[in-house]
Amino acid sequence: MSDDEREEKELDLSSSEVVTKYKSAAEILNKALQLVVSECKPKAKVVDLCEKGDAYIIEQTGKMYKNVKKKIERGIAFPTCISVNNVVCHYSPLATDESVVEEGDVVKVDMGCHIDGFIATVAHTHVIQEGPITGRKADVIAATNTAAEVALRLVRPGKK
Repeated sequence: MSDDEREEKELDLSSSEVVTKYKSAAEILNKALQLVVSECKPKAKVVDLCEKGDAYIIEQTGKMYKNVKKKIERGIAFPTCISVNNVVCHYSPLATDESVVEEGDVVKVDMGCHIDGFIATVAHTHVIQEGPITGRKADVIAATNTAAEVALRLVRPGKK
């Protein structure tokens, strides 16, 4: 078997090494998401929240695959983005951005991590408030969730 064939085989999900890389990236990402969401409090600067998410991903991926023969790229696959209220998604602020989150804001967090090019991404919507979410915000979140569930049910292998 040539090196090209061996490399092609490694990219298949039947390889436990590939699955481990995906799972490891996802575990790091879920913890990074928990960290960022826990820091989403009134008056928190959006840029600080993004930097915390990115720093956590870099720190955790940097601890993996340090003692291997072949250098394995790892780290941020998609920078931490915090989109507030009417900003739909992918807002990644400049370092000079002074925007903050406030009580009652709807905050969308997106981020991605990779290990050796195997990418995990996550997104989460969080409302900055104590207690249950009601009214228009609850309706929008429920409608979005329903639409996502419907779209997911339409996905089938081989269907275009």
